[in-house]
Amino acid sequence: MVCEWHLACPYLVTEISYCMPIKALAVSDQIDPRIHSSTLRERMPDVSIVLGCGDLPARYLEFLADALNKPVYFVLGNHLVELTRKGEEGRSYQPMGAVDIGGRVVRDDHTGLILAGIPGSPRYTDGEEQQYTESQINWMLLKMIPRLLWNRLRHGRAVDLLITHAPPRDVNDRQDPPHRGFKALRRFLRYVHPAYQLHGHIHLYDRNEANEVDFEQSRVINVYPYKVLELETEADGRVRRPAVAPSSA
Repeated sequence: MVCEWHLACPYLVTEISYCMPIKALAVSDQIDPRIHSSTLRERMPDVSIVLGCGDLPARYLEFLADALNKPVYFVLGNHLVELTRKGEEGRSYQPMGAVDIGGRVVRDDHTGLILAGIPGSPRYTDGEEQQYTESQINWMLLKMIPRLLWNRLRHGRAVDLLITHAPPRDVNDRQDPPHRGFKALRRFLRYVHPAYQLHGHIHLYDRNEANEVDFEQSRVINVYPYKVLELETEADGRVRRPAVAPSSA
């Protein structure tokens, strides 16, 4: 969709290539008092979408949906704190006002963004529901292919943002088994080329530690505990890729 201002003023702007940025709030792993605040709507009135990258309590996601009154999409972390439990049978319920996109590809009607989500972390203990093997993540990604191909035909690109809990292997990850990234996510970036991958799982306590890295044609960002992103869009709605240098990772 062409920017409305461009349509109204074609004689003033003849070569406009992108519309106004979409402001996204991405959160992960920790309730941050700067976000969990009664003044959030006043401080961030122009946020258009909220993205949860895992291990966040359901009440936090529900607060964001209520406080900002904007779409909230999330993936489960490896501790399942996003789910609430109610009833005698202990059935799991989704946080109200938020959409779980784990293993799915969705298009947000409000912003036009195309999102894909992968939950959990690599398997490092037994009996944990949201810890996955490489083959399980590969299968989850393979099941997305029909929708990704449809998006490419219908919208001109497969996906804009990949939302995950864990990072790709050797990109923003760590060497210890609980914090290794997925090889499958690395391949996804190499062949599908989302503009951004947003993840959590890796807790950063040093403010000088880098939280962004470029891999192939994607920018991989650790959003812990939160990150506000301004996503520039092209005239056709796709997210403009950030300027990236070829990675040797």
